[in-house]
Amino acid sequence: MSDDDPIARFLDELYPYRAETETFRAIPEHGRPVEEVLAEVRSFARREDAIGDEGKVSGSLYCGDHDHYHVLTEVFESFAHVNVLQRDMYPSATKFEAEIIAMVADMLHGEAAGSDVCGVVTSGGSESLITALYTYREQAAKDRGITRPNVVMPTTAHVALDKGAHWLGIEMRHAPLTEAFVVDVDAMAALIDENTIAIVGSAGNYAHGLVDPIPELGRLALERGIGLHVDGCLGGFLLPWIEENGGDVPPWDFRVPGVTSISADTHKYGYALKGTSTLMYRTKALRAHQWFTYPDWPGGLYLSPGFAGSRSGGLIASTWASLVLTGREGYLAAAKQIHDAAQRMVVGIRDRMPQLAVIGDPIFLVAFRSDQVDVYLVNDELKRRGWRMNALQLPAALHFCVTRPNTAPELIDRFLDDLEASVAYAVAHAGQPAESGAMYGFSGTVEGNAAVEGLMGGYLDAMHDTAPPAA
Repeated sequence: MSDDDPIARFLDELYPYRAETETFRAIPEHGRPVEEVLAEVRSFARREDAIGDEGKVSGSLYCGDHDHYHVLTEVFESFAHVNVLQRDMYPSATKFEAEIIAMVADMLHGEAAGSDVCGVVTSGGSESLITALYTYREQAAKDRGITRPNVVMPTTAHVALDKGAHWLGIEMRHAPLTEAFVVDVDAMAALIDENTIAIVGSAGNYAHGLVDPIPELGRLALERGIGLHVDGCLGGFLLPWIEENGGDVPPWDFRVPGVTSISADTHKYGYALKGTSTLMYRTKALRAHQWFTYPDWPGGLYLSPGFAGSRSGGLIASTWASLVLTGREGYLAAAKQIHDAAQRMVVGIRDRMPQLAVIGDPIFLVAFRSDQVDVYLVNDELKRRGWRMNALQLPAALHFCVTRPNTAPELIDRFLDDLEASVAYAVAHAGQPAESGAMYGFSGTVEGNAAVEGLMGGYLDAMHDTAPPAA
């Protein structure tokens, strides 16, 4: 295939193994040998881990320690076959899950809210956020008779909330940002009405890593008699340790009056296996709106804590193991390395690259934009140099979410050198269309968004189709 053929390039990137492995479109007649399957899977893993192990990936890989992964996988293996629905058979699941919740409550200063702080373990940040929406919807329907609920959140809050609102029939209202790129509290207040069931703030948000003014949002929630969910899916397992190390972290957890729920992902900076998260509540009375019970089913009394029915005992056990293996000492040490690396990055960008503007006051995730160069051209050159960045829009920007693999000696210096060279590339190629973010600028109109959504839907189709034959 020609490198000049964009369709061929797309297919090769999406299906890189189609020319070298068999594509199964039906269950094979005879099972493959164990050694053959393991060899093929391990070859995929070695190839795909290579860039992450170099430390050149923004976010995604939060731990990077393969020895840690190996131990967690051993724990997982002991309970890989377990469905935690069967608590009579596997009572250890109650120990693991309850202790995860208790440890997270302690980390988030649950004692400041009283002894009633509680929570659940979910399959990831999206489930935590969507479950929070469901809980507030049910609470408002029962306690206030609200049938047309809405939630107010910053434009930078995680899009999983929009997905959940779409599924649950909740109107989502988006509040604009201030010049500091955190939510405008006055604008948020203006969007609240008698049908608002909750507001949302981030700690920190995915796009820019910034912490919204949670104390102000807490006061607003108390004044209006509504809930406040703090999305700490990204920062929840990092900000507490940075603060304890002496870092400047704005108030955001259960010490803030008005905060009624917090999500924090164990599979990010908690260094657990994918995918687990936690959803914490200020009171058990609020959490009770999440429960589903059905006493009239012929199959017996049915009770379920959340969206999932069957849940993996292996994931819950290995998440518990990650917390107790890492310990406070481990989390504090990792947080210091991550925070220090992020601050070196901020200083380097501000001192060496006047064409770029760092967004806000970063703590662990560094986002930058430019009104002098095309940041997508910068991203093109960074990609050629082996870096995997996260491209943003509205405004056009890039971010680097610093994780443990990015704290290797001299790695931030190498990144700054490559970033400086990439800025020079963007200056030299001004006006040239960027390969990354090429569709940006076409969205924002009815016609443009329809075209972009069509392409995005086609990409999702392709992700769920088997590989076409290689030419």
